[in-house]
Amino acid sequence: MKETRTRSLMKAISWRVIATCITISIAYLFTKRLDVALEIGGLDMFIKLFAYFLHERFWGKVKVGKVLHPLADIRLKKDLNGEEKRIIKEKLKELGYLNEQY
Repeated sequence: MKETRTRSLMKAISWRVIATCITISIAYLFTKRLDVALEIGGLDMFIKLFAYFLHERFWGKVKVGKVLHPLADIRLKKDLNGEEKRIIKEKLKELGYLNEQY
């Protein structure tokens, strides 16, 4: 499965919200000042959100450790219609590449 930029961005945002809450909590424990803790957390969020997004996009391109489907690299000249997709799915089931749930 190839990740879209939108999915990478959504993962980055959801992680940063969680991690920033932790950063703000730690900063508050050390400073005892909410304003300073929020400033640290805000800066941390934007810098690391961008860094995490780039990190996700990079690792999405790395093939090391991925198990790819044998047909993953096939490029089609045109989109398949519904009947063509059905025929291919049936053949892949017969060959053992798809579970019955598909």
